[in-house]
Amino acid sequence: MSGMMEAAVDPARWHHFAGVLLVIALAVSQARVGKAGAFWQICWALPGTLLHELSHLVVAGITGGRPVGFTIVPRRDGPGRWVLGSVTISNPGTVSALPSALAPLLLNLVAYYLYLGWSRWFPGDLPHTLLMYVAIYVFSYSSVPSGQDLKVAVSSPAGVLLYGGAVGVCWWRWGL
Repeated sequence: MSGMMEAAVDPARWHHFAGVLLVIALAVSQARVGKAGAFWQICWALPGTLLHELSHLVVAGITGGRPVGFTIVPRRDGPGRWVLGSVTISNPGTVSALPSALAPLLLNLVAYYLYLGWSRWFPGDLPHTLLMYVAIYVFSYSSVPSGQDLKVAVSSPAGVLLYGGAVGVCWWRWGL
């Protein structure tokens, strides 16, 4: 019984439990912020939009997509619809279209490495633990590809075959 009491008063456990509660509160708030108006929805989404669009920009540059436009300035796209950011790529070819379009998925890796390294970089107190959960939440929700991202990802059938084949070979060869 004393082992259970020690676990119950372990500050790190309480900090992580509070972090999980915070993530739930953030998700509920995100679902409801649209009811407060477009301005508040845009403000809420701004950090995630910046991360999302920067991931497109960086991967497009690395894969030869030649990015020529980048914005996180929201603009209307019809009644009640907003585009929060965009990256324009001048060469969405076989090699660059799919990875550039799905680049935001890499933000999940960043979130994972934040989680792994956080305790080496920051103290394990409650404020820093909650900040870790906020950072992981922002990186994770920013990683969701948009409908436009998915359209661009499949816009080059040769690229889909190239990357699908590469994944298939890796899976077959190394069981990845």
